[in-house]
Amino acid sequence: MYLHLDYQSGEAIYRQIVEQIKYKIASGELKPTEQLPSIRELAKMLKINPRTVVKAYEELQSGGLVVRRQGQGVFIRDGQAAVPVQTRNKLLQEMARRMLAEASRLGASEEQVKDVFDNVMKQMRSGK
Repeated sequence: MYLHLDYQSGEAIYRQIVEQIKYKIASGELKPTEQLPSIRELAKMLKINPRTVVKAYEELQSGGLVVRRQGQGVFIRDGQAAVPVQTRNKLLQEMARRMLAEASRLGASEEQVKDVFDNVMKQMRSGK
């Protein structure tokens, strides 16, 4: 599994891991029941402290996206629709706030953000 960390972005490393894994789940790149790299493996691949990976995996678990199985590892949760509506709405709002804050920082207009969002949705639907 490839993840790209941007040390200049100002976003915490664990948050970057969380957001990229969420994207990979949403895009279908990571499938339900698929196993994620172990904490040690991912820390070694990304050259980061294992505690950072633990924090990312814990956040994904608390969001209902992954499940940790003692002695087996961390797996993408089967049945993503099972995430409660309130939890899903809260997570979507958090993502939207972060995206809009970053877009504002870049100087993007509301129209540009909407256009980019629509284009990304079309690409994801078509499997590109």
